[in-house]
Amino acid sequence: MYVGNLSFFTTEEQIYELFGKCGDIKRIIMGLDKIKKTPCGFCFVEYYTREESENAMRYVNGTRLDDRIIRCDWDVGFKEGRQYGRGKTGGQVRDEYRSDFDEGRGGYGKIVQNRIRSREPA
Repeated sequence: MYVGNLSFFTTEEQIYELFGKCGDIKRIIMGLDKIKKTPCGFCFVEYYTREESENAMRYVNGTRLDDRIIRCDWDVGFKEGRQYGRGKTGGQVRDEYRSDFDEGRGGYGKIVQNRIRSREPA
């Protein structure tokens, strides 16, 4: 299953702890920035059975992890290359055009926020 809206600081261990309550996890694939190889706010969680996945959708979807409401979605299956972010630079598309900075996410919004601050009179 696809898990989105993760903090850039959420670890694989935190995901394993939360999703492991719903069943035995086969593997977790963290979403990575293509260039920097840093987390970019999503992951894939694979269970051994459909029932375990359904439990995760039922009980974990919409819960809070690292002060963010996470979103779970069905996924057709992981293929190599899908762990990298979208967009021209390998980050999430929305982060490239974001004007605010969310401390829980980091990303391109921080660059924009710094640019805005540098223009403000002291």
